[in-house]
Amino acid sequence: MKYYYIKNLRSRDVTTTPDISKEKSTTPSFTIKPKYRTWCANENTDHVFYSTVEGCQASERVAHDNPPRMIYGVVGDYDAAVDWTTVEDKLSKLDVPPTWITKTWSDYMRLVWEFEAPVPTTEDLCSPFMKEISLALGMKKIHAGLDSSSLKPTQYFELGTQWRKIGVSVPSTITQTSMLKAASVKPPQSNDTAIPIGVLAAEVKERFPDRWKTDFEVGQRGPLFWIDDGIEREGCQVSEDGMVCYSDRAGKGFLSWREIFGSQFVKDYENQKMGSLLDEYWYNGKSHFKILYDQAVSINEQQLVRELKQAGFNSRRQRGRATTEVEDAILTINNVNRVNDIAPVIFSKERIVHYNSNRILNTGHINPIHPSKTSDPVHWPFLNKWLRQLFENSGDRPTIDYFLAWLQRFYVAVTTPTLTQGQALLLVGPTNRGKSLLSNKVISALVGGFADASEYLSGASVFNKDLARVAAWVVDDTTSAAQFQDQLKATELIKRAVANPRMEYMAKYADSMSLPWTGRVVMSLNMDANSLSVIPALDSSNRDKIMALLISEDSTTSFPPNHILEATIAQELPHFASWLLEWEPPEEVLVGARFGVKSFIDEKIANAAYDNSSRSSVAELVDFFARGVRNVSDEGRVNWSGTLTEFLNGLLNLNEGRHVGRSNNPEFIRRGLSSMEEATKSNPLVRPVWSVSTGGGTIWYINIEHKYDIHELEKLLSTSSYALP
Repeated sequence: MKYYYIKNLRSRDVTTTPDISKEKSTTPSFTIKPKYRTWCANENTDHVFYSTVEGCQASERVAHDNPPRMIYGVVGDYDAAVDWTTVEDKLSKLDVPPTWITKTWSDYMRLVWEFEAPVPTTEDLCSPFMKEISLALGMKKIHAGLDSSSLKPTQYFELGTQWRKIGVSVPSTITQTSMLKAASVKPPQSNDTAIPIGVLAAEVKERFPDRWKTDFEVGQRGPLFWIDDGIEREGCQVSEDGMVCYSDRAGKGFLSWREIFGSQFVKDYENQKMGSLLDEYWYNGKSHFKILYDQAVSINEQQLVRELKQAGFNSRRQRGRATTEVEDAILTINNVNRVNDIAPVIFSKERIVHYNSNRILNTGHINPIHPSKTSDPVHWPFLNKWLRQLFENSGDRPTIDYFLAWLQRFYVAVTTPTLTQGQALLLVGPTNRGKSLLSNKVISALVGGFADASEYLSGASVFNKDLARVAAWVVDDTTSAAQFQDQLKATELIKRAVANPRMEYMAKYADSMSLPWTGRVVMSLNMDANSLSVIPALDSSNRDKIMALLISEDSTTSFPPNHILEATIAQELPHFASWLLEWEPPEEVLVGARFGVKSFIDEKIANAAYDNSSRSSVAELVDFFARGVRNVSDEGRVNWSGTLTEFLNGLLNLNEGRHVGRSNNPEFIRRGLSSMEEATKSNPLVRPVWSVSTGGGTIWYINIEHKYDIHELEKLLSTSSYALP
C-alpha cells in the first residue's frame, strides 16, 4: 500500500509512505475551526496531509495539471456525530469493512479502505471509479454525513488521530468490477481517429497471435496481450478508444490504440479511412452525392452521417476537439471534394475532370470489349467472312479498308481513352444485310454500348443525358425520315457532333454544360427515297466529316437465329478487337488531318441522297428555268447569269406570274443553288451552277445547255453504253 502526503495544503511536493498510520505529527489546539483551516493552508506548516491517489508525476500532488494515474485506496470523511463505543464493532461486521478508522480534528469519523492491488486510472476514469467503488462498499449507508469531497482525487486529508485497524484490504475482484462499470458509464477517450473494432481485432490476431482467446470486441475482458511477460490472467477490458486496464502491470488505467499499436498504425488507418471517404462522397454546394452503380446519387445529410458512422467515424466529441470526427469528415468532403458539375465524361478515366474552369465529378463508365491475347482470324471466322463480303467496292481501294481504319481509330480512342475525332459513319444499302447488326452488335459492342440518337439529331429533343454516357450514337434504318424534316438542323447537329471535341450536355431539370466528347455517329439507312432523305447535305463543309459506305447487293441475307448469331459475335469480338489493334491500315486510307482516316463517300450514295433530298426540287426548278430561258434567248447562248432575285423573277415570268414549286421561299432556293454548286464539283451529270461574290451581292451562273436537261439525262442513263456513276 502507498500513501502520498504533503506538509500543508499549499505544498506540491509529495512524500511516499507504505503505512500512514505510523506517521507521527501533532496537531496544535484550536478553539475555532477557521483557525484550524488557516493552519492547514499555511505554507510554513509541517504536518501530514495524505491521499491514496498517485499523480502522473508521482513526486507532485494530484491537481488539474497532474491528473491521477493510480489509486491505492479510498477514504470516507463522515461529518456526523459518532458513538465511539459501538462503531468499531458495527464496522467489523460489514461485508467489506474499512481497513482503518481514525478520528478527525472535529471528533468525527474517517474511514480508509486500502486496495489489495493498486488500480490504474486516468483523469476521465477516476471520478466514475470513485463513485462505483463507494457504491460497492456501501459507504453512504455506513454512517450519516459522508462528505462527497472525500471521493475527489485532488482531496488531501489531515492525518487525524487514533488510527485503529479494523479490516483487511478490498479484494481486487471488487475494485476491478468497479473500474469496469466506471468504464462502461463513461468510456475513456483518446483524441485519435476512431478505428472499427474489426480492424483492431485483425491487428491483434496478426501481431499477437494466440494472446487473446475470446472474441475481440467492446466490453470483453482479457490479458494484457501487448505485454510479453507470460502472464495470461485478466487485466484489461476492450473499449472503443483503447484498453481499460485494472492491472498495475499496464502502468496506467487506459492505453489508446496508438500507445498499443504505434503511431504508424493509426496514421496508416487514418489515411486509408480518409482516402476511401474522398473516393466515395462529393459535394456541389447544395447536396452531397455518392457514387452508386456508376451514378452520382444525391443523399441527405442524415444518410451521410449514418454511413460515416458505419465507416468508423466517431460521432461523439472527444476531449480537446471542437468537432466530432463525423463533422470533420463532412467538412473535409465539403471542402476537398467540392465540384461544380456532375456528368459522365467517358473519354477520361479521372474521377475529377477539369474542363472549362469547372471541376466535374465524372460518372462516366463504359465497358469496351477487352482484347484477347489471340488475334488470328481463325478465332473470328464469322466476322471475318461476313465483313469481307459486306461492302460494295467503288473506289481505288477495297471499301472495307476505310471501314476498318475508321473502326480502329474509334476503338483505340475509347479504350485509351483519347479525345480523337472521327467521321460520322453512314451504312447504306438493301434490307436484311446486317446494317443494324454491324452498328449495334459489332461497332457499339466494341466500344461499350450505344444510344438511339434519332430524336436528338433530328432536333426533336434537346435532352441528351443518355447520349453522353456512350461513345456510339446510333440512328438505325427503322427511323422515319419524317423525324428529319428539318434537314438543315439535322445536318448542323451531326456536323457539330463530328467536328467539335465536346458536347453540350443537357439533362432534364439541370443547367446545360460543356463536356469533352469525341464519340461517333453511326447511321444505317435503306437505299430508298424515304431513308436517303435523312442523309445530311454532302456539301464541301460536310464531306470530310462523313464516311458513307454502300452495302453490296450481293452481300448475304442468310444469318443463323438471333440467339446463335449474337452469341457467336460476342465470342469472336475479343479476338477481332485484338486483330484490330495490331492491324496496320494502308497509307492510302490515312490522312494527317484531325479525323485520321480519309473520308470516303460512295458516289451512288451521294447521288441518290441528293436526288432524294428536299434540295433536289431546286434542281427541277433550275431545269425548268434553263429550258424556258433557252426558248426566249439568243441561239447558242450557254450560260445564264443574274442575281437570286432575277432568277426568282424569271421563274414567275416563265410561269405566267405564278409561283412554281417552292419559288416563294428565297432562302430555300439559295441553299438549293449552293447544293447544286457543290454537286457540280463531283457529279458530271448535274447541271453546272456556280456563283461569284461581288462584295455587293452574289451573281449566279447556270449552264442552260440542252444536254443537261433532265429528260436528256434519262435517255443517256438508259443506254447500255453509259454506266451509272
